[in-house]
Amino acid sequence: MLRMLFENVERLLVFVAHPDDETIGCAGLLQRVPASLVVFAVDGSPAGYGFERKFGTLKNYSEERFREAGRALGYTPNCEFRRLKTRRGEYFQDRRLFENLEEAAGSLLTTVQEFSPDAMVSHAFEGGHIDHDACSFLANHAASSCGLRHLEFPLYWKGANGQDVFQEFREVQGDEVCLDLSEAEITVKKKMLGEYKSQGEIVATFSLNAERFRGARSYDYVHPRWNFSYPGNWRTRRDARLVLKRFEEFRGMTVKKGQ
Repeated sequence: MLRMLFENVERLLVFVAHPDDETIGCAGLLQRVPASLVVFAVDGSPAGYGFERKFGTLKNYSEERFREAGRALGYTPNCEFRRLKTRRGEYFQDRRLFENLEEAAGSLLTTVQEFSPDAMVSHAFEGGHIDHDACSFLANHAASSCGLRHLEFPLYWKGANGQDVFQEFREVQGDEVCLDLSEAEITVKKKMLGEYKSQGEIVATFSLNAERFRGARSYDYVHPRWNFSYPGNWRTRRDARLVLKRFEEFRGMTVKKGQ
């Protein structure tokens, strides 16, 4: 089933929110495809977490994260990375991607057209991190617009009892596949994760030896089925309402434009 999912994929685009998402979710896959492009959506430097105190400024922290990404992806063959940009050439702010869906969608579509991938892999819509879910939404739009094969992987979300669930899909339906990494691939993945020193113990939370994928779902992004009582890093129900409202507004705009 894994072979069928990635059949004839010679050029893979991996669209993720932050530096390290690609390594946690797709490091083994990146080692297997002939050519790949990783596209990062946001600057990776959220305000309010004290990173400016440790790194001097949030800009310094962001720049360090992308230096780490460059070193990490250097372990994979024929892989490069790009970043989404606004029309003014600026990067999208961490946790605020949902506020700029139109510009982000335009930047992603341009990148897809320039790279011309056989398939795109991005985050599952899981209610874990606000930027991950915005990426899922944008990937869905880009794939639909370009007639591109769209696959997804899980990272984390909270269950009904508030427990953290890592690297498992919500609503498993039996078509998920698990990529079991070889010892050599695990060794490379360890080296890649080791480059993300700014993330400390965060990357150590995730499994090294398995990566899960499936064809992307046709989500109802405006009315998700999972429980907002535990929205994970969406933080509050107010944040959730704002995100879903922006999804609805964007869908309405694209319908009017005939996209």
